[in-house]
Amino acid sequence: MENNSTKSNVETEIDLWDILQKFGSWCSKVILALLTFLLRKSVWLICFCFAGVAVGGVLYTISKPNYSAQMLVQINVADNFFYVNLINENLAARSITGPRDLARKLGVAEDMAKQIKNIQAYHGVDFNSDGVSDAMDEKNEYVASRDSTKASKVLHHVFYVRTLASSQEVLPHIRKSVIDFIHKNDFVQRHNTRRIEEINEQISYLHLQIKRLDSLQQYEYFLKGNTKKNAGAGQFLVLNEQAQSLYHNDLISLNNQVLDKNTVLRLYSEPIAVVQDFAEVSRRKNGLMFYVKPLALSFFLIGLLLLIIWDYRKPLVRLYRERTA
Repeated sequence: MENNSTKSNVETEIDLWDILQKFGSWCSKVILALLTFLLRKSVWLICFCFAGVAVGGVLYTISKPNYSAQMLVQINVADNFFYVNLINENLAARSITGPRDLARKLGVAEDMAKQIKNIQAYHGVDFNSDGVSDAMDEKNEYVASRDSTKASKVLHHVFYVRTLASSQEVLPHIRKSVIDFIHKNDFVQRHNTRRIEEINEQISYLHLQIKRLDSLQQYEYFLKGNTKKNAGAGQFLVLNEQAQSLYHNDLISLNNQVLDKNTVLRLYSEPIAVVQDFAEVSRRKNGLMFYVKPLALSFFLIGLLLLIIWDYRKPLVRLYRERTA
């Protein structure tokens, strides 16, 4: 029994190896035949490719250009999720009913709204862990990731706005309209007003502390002067180290804080600030390669199919007649 079982296993292995050899031989013949066919018909295939390129060039010439541009925005109030949802739920192509609806939301003329194909917001991603956005999360693969390491790369203080328009001239208007749309939001207005009030309160408090320290410094200065006078009469007064330093370091620190707060009020008083504008990164979306690449490949595949049919037309006709007879 054992000998028969062993013999059966050996025969099975031999049959399997024989099948693999035959399959490999068949694949080799098919690949060789295909390469030979491609070489024989290379002139025709090149002509088909050139035809695709020519058609792509014609379409590029007669088509209206669509320009894609993106804007990087820094957040001073709320977080990136709020702004991304605000824009995508109100201004994205899927969220509007037409140019009139978009014109109403952006406060622009309907003719200008017709030139805007889409407005979409995205999260920023920091690959280098330096706090600077390196790319936008176009497919939401980072913000929706369950991997904590991957999700942590999403920045919460910036977001991107990408637009698609039929003219570069409308990009500055889109920028202004999107920013105005955000600024008019009640939630944004309330929180930004409160933020500015808090900064002004902090500045007032810092000024009060500076005034108190300055008064204390003057007091210690005069006290030190009186100490020197009394020392000659045999009276000794000991001043602590804080009095001897005249509070110099504390005053510098407080003044620097005031300067920082005033800088924030001067540069970042609005809820958002544009870091990179549309005009700096605008490019034509439907360029020449947009048409040439797919059409050249399509014409190549169509040409290949037609040439195969033409080359094997007689066997195919014969097979068809046999099947229909």
